Amino acid sequence: MSHSVPASMAAPNPGITFSYEEGLSYVQHHLNSFMHGELKPWAHERHLNYSMVVNLKNGRLTRPMPHLVQQIIVSMGFDLKAKRIKKDNQFEVEFSLLDASQIALFRARMLT
Repeated sequence: MSHSVPASMAAPNPGITFSYEEGLSYVQHHLNSFMHGELKPWAHERHLNYSMVVNLKNGRLTRPMPHLVQQIIVSMGFDLKAKRIKKDNQFEVEFSLLDASQIALFRARMLT
């Protein structure tokens, strides 16, 4: 009898998993690359709340917004899953790229 752990229950691969803070930083960097007047149509095309996108871009959110960060990263062409995990008696959000080949692209874009 096999005692293997189902893939959905296995520990995440650290090569394709990153924190909410990394995702937020990536999104803020991306949003700050827009020229004046380009962000509003971009947000509306993706059915995102423009004022929330601006607040996220400027670091003025009053609480973490993992779903918004996830939506923006997905809109950039990444297959992404968000998951709440418990660390040190607190819940944190981790993102996982569903396509391992995308991690190199994600990391490269983080550095530019």
